[in-house]
Amino acid sequence: MPQINRSDNLFSFTPNLITSPGWEVITNEEWNQLLQDGWACNEYIPPYRVSKDTIVSRVSEAGKTAELMAAISSLTPEQQFFWTNFAWFWSNNATLIGMCAQLGLDPSIILAPDPFLT
Repeated sequence: MPQINRSDNLFSFTPNLITSPGWEVITNEEWNQLLQDGWACNEYIPPYRVSKDTIVSRVSEAGKTAELMAAISSLTPEQQFFWTNFAWFWSNNATLIGMCAQLGLDPSIILAPDPFLT
């Protein structure tokens, strides 16, 4: 059954129930009617894990290792602790998305699905 979030204009056909606020299960007929009525929506992609090794490798391939080191050193002590002690991060981690923007890198590339954690 389709699941939709009207306020965020998202849909999902995942068999797992999305329990976040704003999500509802609808019938196939309701789904088809929404599309016929012109509802513009995007597919919801659940967050996934990306290893720190993969993140660093991708940043290094982009030639931004020194910039990453500077960005890490500018993090708060709590964020530095997490960076140092975590082996992987969620793909929707706001700090890492911000760091990608700071480094001029596309977070959808740096935080793309990790072939080692799928």
